Amino acid sequence: MYTRPFARRTAMTPALCFRKYLWLWLLVGARGAAAQGWLGLANSNYAGTNNLYVNPSALADSRHKFYLNMVGADFNFYNTYLQLDLPAPARGFIDGSRELKREYLTEQLSGGTKFASITGELRLPSLMVSLGPRQGLAFTNRVRAFVQASNVSENLARLARYGLGQAGQLGLANRLLNDNSFNLGVGAYHEFALSYARTLTANQEHFWKVGGTVKYLVGLGGGYLLNGGTQYQVYNADSIQLQSRDLSYGFVTNTLYKQPGFRAGMLYGSQRPGQGLGLDLGATYEWRPDHDQYQYHMDGQDWTDNSRNKYRLRVGLALTDLGAISYNNSRYVQQAQLANTRTVQLGHLDTIRIRNTDQLRNTAQRLVGLRSQDTKFTSYLPTTLRLTADYRLVNRLFAGLLWTQNVLPASTVGQRSISSLALTPRIEFSHAEIAVPLILANNYRKFQLGAMVRLGPLVVGSDNLGGLLNLTGTTGADLYFGLNLALQKHKHKDKDGDQVSNKLEKCPKVKGTWEFRGCPDRDNDHVADAVDECPDVAGLAQFKGCPDRDGDGVQDSEDACPDVPGLPALKGCPDRDGDGVTDADDQCPDVAGPAEHHGCPDTDRDGLYDQDDECPTVAGPTENKGCPYRDTDGDTVLDKDDACPAVAGPVANKGCPISDEDGDGVLDKDDACPKTPGPASNNGCPVLLKEEVKILNTAFANLEFETGKAVIKATSFPSLNELAQLLHDKPTFHLRLSGYTDNVGKPAQNLILSKQRTLAVSHYIAQQGVPATQIKSEWFGQAKPKASNKTPAGRARNRRVEMKVVFE
Repeated sequence: MYTRPFARRTAMTPALCFRKYLWLWLLVGARGAAAQGWLGLANSNYAGTNNLYVNPSALADSRHKFYLNMVGADFNFYNTYLQLDLPAPARGFIDGSRELKREYLTEQLSGGTKFASITGELRLPSLMVSLGPRQGLAFTNRVRAFVQASNVSENLARLARYGLGQAGQLGLANRLLNDNSFNLGVGAYHEFALSYARTLTANQEHFWKVGGTVKYLVGLGGGYLLNGGTQYQVYNADSIQLQSRDLSYGFVTNTLYKQPGFRAGMLYGSQRPGQGLGLDLGATYEWRPDHDQYQYHMDGQDWTDNSRNKYRLRVGLALTDLGAISYNNSRYVQQAQLANTRTVQLGHLDTIRIRNTDQLRNTAQRLVGLRSQDTKFTSYLPTTLRLTADYRLVNRLFAGLLWTQNVLPASTVGQRSISSLALTPRIEFSHAEIAVPLILANNYRKFQLGAMVRLGPLVVGSDNLGGLLNLTGTTGADLYFGLNLALQKHKHKDKDGDQVSNKLEKCPKVKGTWEFRGCPDRDNDHVADAVDECPDVAGLAQFKGCPDRDGDGVQDSEDACPDVPGLPALKGCPDRDGDGVTDADDQCPDVAGPAEHHGCPDTDRDGLYDQDDECPTVAGPTENKGCPYRDTDGDTVLDKDDACPAVAGPVANKGCPISDEDGDGVLDKDDACPKTPGPASNNGCPVLLKEEVKILNTAFANLEFETGKAVIKATSFPSLNELAQLLHDKPTFHLRLSGYTDNVGKPAQNLILSKQRTLAVSHYIAQQGVPATQIKSEWFGQAKPKASNKTPAGRARNRRVEMKVVFE
């Protein structure tokens, strides 16, 4: 190993300037401000504003309602040329009891180009807010600084370390070196950013969200040295020869910062050296196979539980740090390109003094020559393509993947990220998290192990524990921390489980309904139990929750007819004919009548209801069905007493003419059947055969009705059918039906029932083909009992329809 002692210097020579700054860039450095920083939080669902730098779409559907990053910082350095190997124990170097020596640095010689970087970032107060369940807005600001050297040849790196005086021992003297293209950059800028993101879909199996960040950049200072192919030859300890020069530089002069009364705020005003714009774009897809389990109903609405992570797999793609800073200030910015028309030999470099940056242009012009000069240059942001994937293994255990790919060309002036691939298993809670990134860093050529702990508002982590703790040979180190204040999203709390949130709950100790803000309504009648006088039976608000089953405006407790709509004046009972008599008490419910006649009319006031009065407008006796008696044949014998009301006859012969119309030998006056022949022994009427009598008696004996109704039971039909057949075969036979009831019930009702039953038998026989003229019907109600109504057996005998064959 070649070594060279350090010497005291009072002024900066070009050789020493070159050597000093290139040495710093190569000795230490991290992976770039946008390389792999904060990998422990890259896939976290609780990183707040820190996630926006990886993919701005993370802002939508965040687990935070509100997130304030109070402060955060990271510092990292990395290089591919020198490795620090400390002898054990390393603790002495940390506490200062042992001295770091130059020989602890070993060269990593591979023949390839070298890279080195130092970056730092200060994340200043930044705010993120959720705009409802589907949108988010954030304001962030941070200061970023970097020193980077890339594409530096191994020969140039060794000369930078050991100096031109060691070129002979290194085998690099007196030979033309042309493998020396490199890009050196330095810069610091303040980034003010506004981010917006929204979801494109509701909570469903395939879920999408997008976001973007717009940045305003204030350039605080910067510079670059870009070599596109300048060749050189070292020919003694303080002299070099330059050929085919393709070398350019630009920087902000230090006079800006040394002016009298300089304050940092001046960098943001009219004296700012540079400004620019930047942009981040990102999209995220989530696979949510169990999305339904995160839906719930609360406060009368359907909600999604935004306090929980719903995805099984999440994939994101982002393009970050698109943009550039333009340094354009005629007083403080210098830019130039070396002339390349001839070979230049620079000798006695140790005698040249450059005391400040303002002298650099004049010295370069004098020694080498400048082809072009300007007061502006552009430094590009570290444009990076990022692919993230996160898989939930079980519950709170995740495995995240981050692929970082630099897309800024090597010859472009500006800051650049370093391509890497990181797999990060982590266990995640809302207020605590542990992550262990496994990283292929430095363009996938070096393995690193990191760790991150998030506990409450504090985040501490490193993406290179080996470098930070000197566990192995160290080529870099990394450290970041953050302090934040976060308000998480929460599912509505519902202590009593009634789908009314505690916030709006008025009856927190008992289950209720949303309609009454959590107070109960056991019968679901939309009347709260507190004011419901019938809390276990559904009712109406107008009756304080008590029911009105028939909907007639009279509550059931006061309704005498609760299942039939009626009138309030009749306690809810119906009155179809509107005569003021309830249908239940109205013997004529479809015809209006006075209450004293039980709701039935008697127009002629003869004591017989109109429906039973054959002459309803003319008074007549009941026995004549309400009609007045007549003398149809004018023989002075009233029809009621006239045996022959249509044929005049003497009074002595009951108004009948003395004749024998049927020619049976029995005069009409003595003939019970004057129009039908019959023996005198039977008063001139035919004598029925035994089988005919049997048919008649059987029909009478088998006749039965439904209880309290005029409906003939089916068991009676066979015998009635035989009777109908007899009448059909004997057209001279006339059937007289006489209906009777017992004395149970009201007389008028019994009269109606006897009529209805008599007519029911008459209609049935007529339906069997017997002419209606062959049937005569009469009814008497409870009159003319055959037995005593004091016994059940007697009453049963009195409930009858008698059948008798008669002849004219």
